[in-house]
Amino acid sequence: MAAAIVFLLVLVVIGAVGINVCLRDWVREESRREAHLRDPGTHTVAYAIPNGVDPATITTALGRAGLNSGVERVGMVECVRIECHDWQREQVRRVLEDIPVNAYDGSLLQARVVFEDER
Repeated sequence: MAAAIVFLLVLVVIGAVGINVCLRDWVREESRREAHLRDPGTHTVAYAIPNGVDPATITTALGRAGLNSGVERVGMVECVRIECHDWQREQVRRVLEDIPVNAYDGSLLQARVVFEDER
């Protein structure tokens, strides 16, 4: 009986250490990605998140399109910062326009995507 308790305790400790290592690696990778997006040498555009839209919806769609992105504040606006060169702007615009966005009343919101540097 005591051997079973010790075995269970060892499994719990190993599991806890494994989870901590995985989470630490994930946090480090996210920190590297965010630092890369904030680097002045990285070409990025900022897209203001429409009111009532979950930023995860936008970043997921961009990730599926193979684009690196992250959420941050630009001035007084919450934006998605997207890594892209000038020749990729229209691709990014198409990805953002293809995301189904609902207004507060539930109707489909169709708006032309304008980046912050185009305002």
